[in-house]
Parts: sequence; C-alpha cells; structure tokens
Amino acid sequence: MKKIETKKIFRLLYIPCIIFLLAFVLNTNSLLSRKTYILVDDKLISVTYDKNKILRDILKEKNIILNQDDIIYYDLDKPVNPDSRVKIIRVKKIKSKASKQSSFRPIWQKTYTSNLRKVELQKGIVKDTYYNLTQIYYDNKFNNFIYDSEKTISKTFYRLLLLKKNNEIEKIYDLSKTKRIKMIATAYYPGDPLAWGDGTVTCLGQKMQRGIVAVDPKVIPLRTRLYISGYGYGYAGDTGSAIIGNRIDLGVNNKQEEQSWMHREVTVYILEKSKTW
Repeated sequence: MKKIETKKIFRLLYIPCIIFLLAFVLNTNSLLSRKTYILVDDKLISVTYDKNKILRDILKEKNIILNQDDIIYYDLDKPVNPDSRVKIIRVKKIKSKASKQSSFRPIWQKTYTSNLRKVELQKGIVKDTYYNLTQIYYDNKFNNFIYDSEKTISKTFYRLLLLKKNNEIEKIYDLSKTKRIKMIATAYYPGDPLAWGDGTVTCLGQKMQRGIVAVDPKVIPLRTRLYISGYGYGYAGDTGSAIIGNRIDLGVNNKQEEQSWMHREVTVYILEKSKTW
C-alpha cells in the first residue's frame, strides 16, 4: 500500500516539477536574450542585459567616453533595466563675444539755416555693451547661451543732420568717424574784388553765397560736403590763387563778417563728395 501511495505522490509531483523547470528555462533564455540600448553620437548601441553589470562598466566595454559636460539621465553606478534606453547628450561649450549699441540719445541740438541749406548739429550719447558669452550645443545643435560678463562704455560725440525743406532727415553724418583737418581760414563775400572773376559766381558756375567755400582741390576735392567748426555747413565749390594747402576761404555775407574770420584756425570735417550741396 505504501509503495503504491508513494508512486501516486511521485506522479502528482512530476508534472508540476516539469512545468516549473520548463518555465525556469524559458524565463532564463528570455532574460538572456533581452537587450538594453544606449543612444549616443547618433548611434543606437544594443547591449545584452546583465543584472550584475552597472552602466559605468557597460560604457567602458563599449569604449564610450563621457566628457565633463555630457548629460546622461541614468545612474552610472546601477545596472540598466532590460529593454530600457539610455540617452547620452553630448554637450559642447564655445566661448564667444558679442556687442550691442544703444540708439543715439541727443543731449544738445541746434538748427542752422544760414549756410546753403538747413542742418542740425547734435551732441549725444551712445552706449556700447560688450558681452562675453558661452554658447551651448546639444549634439552639435545650438541650445542656448549664458552671459559670462558684460561691460558698457558710453561715448559722447557730435553728428550733423542734413534736413529737407519739410524738415525730414536726408542724411546723418557721425562727425566722430569722418576725416578732419586743421586748417587756417580766411573769408570772402559776394563781389569781393579779390575773389575769382567778379566775385559773384564760383569756378563751378554757382552763385557765390554763404556756405560756399574755396579750397585747394589737392587737399579737399571740389564738390565735397563739409562741416567747419564755428562756421557751419559748407560746400567745396570754389578755388583761389592764394588757397593752397591747408587753407580754406569761407564764403560770408559781407566785408564786416569777412574781418572776423581772417586767419582763424578751424577744424574741417570731410563729409562726402556730392554733385549738389
């Protein structure tokens, strides 16, 4: 009886044991065939799952070197779960410089209408800001930037505005960027007996008037727009036998005004050549 019962018990246990062993083998094969994936440098690298191997060792085996700034959303000192994906973002930081200039802000201005055309002289401030930047790239794509430092320098200078008859601005000259020459001034007036011809028409055939100035064409080309300190806007439209080198002859209204300009030192700003004043 006991032998028969033992056989029955063995038969009852045999089938579950077989099922358990089969399940264990299948599960082991499944685990061994499962993969983890590492996405780096535009590559998808598959790695056989190993519960006893930490991510740091896996990267070392695959010759994947992490740089100081690289981003990885996984603990390097823990095993990687099966079927998971580990993404490594390559981070590149590039130092660069940039600058920004504020708009011109007038702090003083004056309009002149006595010389040929209406002009406005302005004194103002511009602020230049210089930046040291760090540009950040993720996987060679620009991500953002960081301001490391900045420095602002204020600059005060004069500029001249040429105005149309309706007071619209025709052109702006930054006098801090134009060529300038120190010259000795004299003056002449319409009908001046010492002027070219009868003193009423310039060598270019223009009417002699305040704002027309005589120059040495070797120093200042004819038909050049000028700004002369203390005098105002001028146009190089005439020459003279005594106007040689750094000499300039300023057109004025009369003989009395001529006397006030004789042999005065002036700064002449060379604006540009133009067919008209």
